[in-house]
Amino acid sequence: MKKLTMVLAIGAMSVLLMSFASAQDQATQTFDLAVDDIYTIAVSGSPGDMTISTATPGSDPDPVTDATTSYSITHNDPDGAKITASLAPALSAGYTLTVALGGNPVVDISDGTDQDAVPTVAAGASTGNAIAYEFSATAAAGALASTGETVTLTVVGL
Repeated sequence: MKKLTMVLAIGAMSVLLMSFASAQDQATQTFDLAVDDIYTIAVSGSPGDMTISTATPGSDPDPVTDATTSYSITHNDPDGAKITASLAPALSAGYTLTVALGGNPVVDISDGTDQDAVPTVAAGASTGNAIAYEFSATAAAGALASTGETVTLTVVGL
């Protein structure tokens, strides 16, 4: 009798558990996932004013430098990207502004056109990349009144 009671109890529990299992309901959601092309760059601030005020006798004025800023970049193009630099407005003849980004070669941006400052950047993200400027002038160019300049860094796909 105990065995029969035990079998009936197990059977009743099995039916009860099945009814709970079949009483469950489901809901589904369908949506798309996508990642857009991302090309973004930011700078840590602006360099200080760059004023040439000394010269070695018999030579052009001594250039001035500023390496106090940096840039951060993120892009996700598997083919790579590049960073261009441009200056606006362009400088007159005899004055030169160069920039070097993150250890890349120095690029003259004086003429106001886009120059490839970093020819290849692999997909990914990086921060704290150095920006180094040098401003120079020839003696023949003469004095230059303080003039506001804007350097634009642009990241573009290859």
